Formats: sequence, structure tokens, C-alpha cells
Amino acid sequence: MLKLKENIKHLYWLTVILLLLTPFISLADDAIKLVGSSKLVVEVGEKFRIVYEVNGEGRNFTSPMFGNLQVLSGPNSSSNSSIQIINGQMQQNYSLTYTFIVSASKEGEVNIGPATVKVDDKKYTSNTIQIQVVKASGGNTGQSGSSQNRNTTDGILQDDDLYIKAFASKTNPYLGEQIIVTYRLYTRVPIANLSLKKASSFNGFWSKNLTDNNQQLQQSRQVINGKEYTVAEISRYAVFPQKTGKLTIEPAELECVAQLRTQQKRSRSNDPFEDFFNDPFFNRNVRNIETTLKSKPITINVKTLPEQGKPADFNGAVGDFTFKSGLDRNQLVANDALTLTLSISGKGNLELVNLPDVRFPTDFETYDPKVSSNIKTSSSGINGTKKFEYLAIPRAPGDFVVDPVVFSFFNPIEKKYYSYSTGEINIKVEKGDQSGSGITYSSSAQEDIKFIGKDIRHIKSGPVELQQIGIYLFGSVTYYILIAFPILLLVIFIILWKQQEKRRSNVSMMKTRKANKVAKTRLQKADKFKKEGNDKAFYDEIAQGLWGYIADKFNIKQASLSIDTVKEILTSKSADEQVIDNFVNTLHNIDFARFAPGDASGKMETVYNEALNAISRAEKALR
Repeated sequence: MLKLKENIKHLYWLTVILLLLTPFISLADDAIKLVGSSKLVVEVGEKFRIVYEVNGEGRNFTSPMFGNLQVLSGPNSSSNSSIQIINGQMQQNYSLTYTFIVSASKEGEVNIGPATVKVDDKKYTSNTIQIQVVKASGGNTGQSGSSQNRNTTDGILQDDDLYIKAFASKTNPYLGEQIIVTYRLYTRVPIANLSLKKASSFNGFWSKNLTDNNQQLQQSRQVINGKEYTVAEISRYAVFPQKTGKLTIEPAELECVAQLRTQQKRSRSNDPFEDFFNDPFFNRNVRNIETTLKSKPITINVKTLPEQGKPADFNGAVGDFTFKSGLDRNQLVANDALTLTLSISGKGNLELVNLPDVRFPTDFETYDPKVSSNIKTSSSGINGTKKFEYLAIPRAPGDFVVDPVVFSFFNPIEKKYYSYSTGEINIKVEKGDQSGSGITYSSSAQEDIKFIGKDIRHIKSGPVELQQIGIYLFGSVTYYILIAFPILLLVIFIILWKQQEKRRSNVSMMKTRKANKVAKTRLQKADKFKKEGNDKAFYDEIAQGLWGYIADKFNIKQASLSIDTVKEILTSKSADEQVIDNFVNTLHNIDFARFAPGDASGKMETVYNEALNAISRAEKALR
């Protein structure tokens, strides 16, 4: 009990000191400064960061001269914004950080010159930094596991924290053999805004994307060199080499934002208030680093297909296939049509399979085959069925024989050729009653074949509608109405457009009318952050939504708003007292919820519902 009283006393004096220092902190934030910071003593081979921070919206940042230091990464920019409500006044702070990852290569003193940045078209210069590089102790190379963990915690993105890797199911395939190329993302840090910057080029390959773009990335855990990674498959392709020799699959490039925490480790203390101030609501030191990931190229050595056992009619099919044939009828009369169907099914370069060679007798009229495919893609590659339908019409009676149709393919797994044959196809054609009178065709496509049945069309009989000579649309009443109607529509459109333009020019009125809509939009964004568990962004959007609603509704600057002014404004508008209390209490609750212990998701849900209710009730009362 005594210990608890002492801690409460310490908390009281800490609060008093913070309140006393608040005016000076606010004044310091108002002065724009570009400040550079770094470790002052480093070892040879050690990786460390140099940070430049400006408390404003900077642009045109110019990097300093780093002397003998090797720049490994940078400048990586990140921003941080926060909203504070102190004594009923809202303050918004913004800072921009530029980070370099450097490595010291030799001993000695390094002087880093100033960096520059522009804020509101005014140029600001940073301080110079002096770093002492000393001899490495204990073989430190900056790559130890503890160093990596510490650097990641301090906001430095290491090479092995986040990368992509490409895998090929086979690097020594045969010509035309199917290869599965998979791209996986490995990360030890949270990432966001993942997007493809440059897809791999498959020069010398025929490729097919096997990835479902609407499917959520499947994640798994994997331990590599004693470190646990989250692994996600980004994309998968089926590729088929189209020429022999050495081919290269070029790298793919991805862009993403890595989120790194920069807070320091907690001190080991029995103080019960330490956990309160170390609550995630207080530690918002998260750096967002935009980075580009690039896979390594893959070299594929493509082998030629073996000549031993190669069939004479082989046309390049590589995979594992089956072959089927079917004839719709083998007895018919002259000038009737028959259809020969050939079906190839299996796994491999099915879409590249050429047409089987079919030789009908010379007395048959033939047409280009109809080709239909039912190709399926899965994580294991391409498989399905390809069907060829040959239509032929015998013009003379007799007994005919169609030569065997042969389909050959190479199986790369068994490393041997296979051939399938239909065998001889016997067709018996009898003499028709009306040879050549029932079929007509106008082109080489089998869909154009039509059966007429009779060579003369009937003359149309029955009553026919006639129109009196001299009755025309031109010059009639209907004619002038049709001309005037578009002009009338144009005049109405111009009048409505002018009214709308006048309303838009009145900025105050537009802000007042859209105050509720803008506030609801911010609440929707806050709801999204709530679902993602991003409590900092959630409370910022909620606060902006409520304060922004009052500012837009009554055309008042947010900087001049406070709890008291909100009460006065709502009271002057004859709002119900209960509505006023509800709105003001919601503003208080937002500030308290940031620092209150307990379930974070439960607090965000409560605050969200209160804010939505407060804006809805205020909107109804102020109509």
C-alpha cells in the first residue's frame, strides 16, 4: 500500500511538470528545424543509421556527403502526425524523417556535411555530424542475430528482414516441357501496400499465369537459419521453353511499405505505473519505409528432345496425354455431312498442340476444323482437353477409307515418345435421291453450311399495308416538335448547370451542406482502422471527424475550436441540451480512451458508436 501511494505521488508531480512544460513544447514545435542524428562511435563493418528529421512538410531533400561511409540504403522517408487536445484546444503535429543505412569501412574520423530540405519554399540546413570509427571488437560484422534484432527494433530494415525469392520446379527441362515458376515473399516485419512494380519477362518461353488475382494470399510460417518468417506466395506461372540452350527468367520487382517499431526496450522495474505508460497508446514510434524488393534471375538450361525413337509425325507435343477419336456415323448418303472428332487430354503444353493431320478421300468436300478447348489452371500447372471437329461431305457414293490419324507426344518424366492411332476409318456412302440439291455453302467454315430443302421460296401473299402518296414527316407538327425538343432540353440543362455552379462558388455554403457527409466519410475510415487494429489512426480520424463537423457546419477554423466554443455554438443554434452534452462527452471520451487501460478493440468499438450517434443527433437537431 505504501509503494502504491508513492507511485501515485510520482504520477501527480509528473503530470504537473508536463502541464508546465506544454507552452514551451508548443513553441518549440512551431520553429521549423532540420536535425541530423547518429551514433557518435561505431565499429568497422558495423551497420547503423543516420536520421534527418524536419518538423514540417518537407520536399526537395538533398543528401549530405558521407565521406568514407558506404550508403547501403536511403534516403527512406517516413512521416508521423499526431493530434493532441490540451485544455480543450486541439493541436496537430507533423514530422518527416529521412533515414540512411550506412556502413563504416575503415577506422578514423568521418565528418558528414549538412543536408538541406525545403519547407514552404524556404530552404533549411541541418547540423554537421562527426562520427568516430574504431576497430571492430570480437569480429563484429554488423550481421549477428542480436544486432539484427536490435536494429529492426530501432527502425532499420535489414536485408534479410524482407525479401522475395523465385523458385523453378526444374532448371534443366526439355524443349516444350512445363516448368512451374513460383514467387514467394519472406518477411519478419509487418508490411502494407504490396504492389507489383515489374513482372518477370519470360523471353524464350510461352507462359501462363496460374495465380487467382482475387484470391487472398496464403500465409505460412517457416524457420530459416534459426529465424522465423511469414511466407506468402505472391504469384505462380507455368512456362514452356520454346528454344534450346541457356535461357534467363528476369527478376520480378515488388513495392511495399515496411512498418518498423523504433521504441526503446522497457526497463525492468516493479513500478506498476510503468506498464501504464508503456501501453501501446503511448508508443506510436512506428516508421513506414517504402522499399522495392527484387528477386534474383533464374537460369534455365533447355535440352533438345532426343532423336532416338522420335516418330516421323511428331509435331512438338510434350507432356502426358491421352488421345480419343469418334465418328458420328460411317454410313450415309451422298451430299450428307459427317463429323470426325479428335480429342487430346492431359497435362503439358496443351494450348501449343498443333492440329492432327487428317486426310479425307478426294471425293469428300472438307472444311477447316472447329477447335474448342477446356483448359484448366491450378497450382500444379496446366491440364485439360483440346477437341478438333472435322466436317466432311461425300459428293459421290462408294466405299471409302480414311487413313489412320496419328498423334505423338514426348513424355519428359519417362523420357520416351508415345504414339496413338485411330486406325483406318471405313465410310460407306450410298447414292442419294436428290444428289447435290439439299446442301448449300458459302465459305470454308462449317458453321456456314445450311440445308435449304427447296430451291424456290414462296411468294408472300396476304394483305399489304399501303401509304398514301404525299404524306411525309417533313413539315408536319411532329417534325417541329422533334426539332424543338433537343433545344428545350439544352436550355433546361444550362439553367440547372448555372444554379449548381453558383452553389459551388459559395464555399461556406458547400462546406456547411457537406459537413455531415465529410464527417461520415471520416468515420468510415476510422471503422476501417478499427477493424485493422490501428488504434492511433482510428482515434485521429474520430477526432478529426467530430471537430471537422463543427468547423465545417458553422464555417469556423478548427484551430479556434475548443470544448467551450462547441458548447456555445450548439447552444446558440438552440440545440437540445441532451444533444450538446452527448457531443461534448464524446469529445472527452475520445481523449480518455487513448490512455485508459483495457481491451483496445472494445474501447474503439465504444468510441466509434458514441461518435456516430453524436454526429447523427447533432445533424437532426441543427436542420
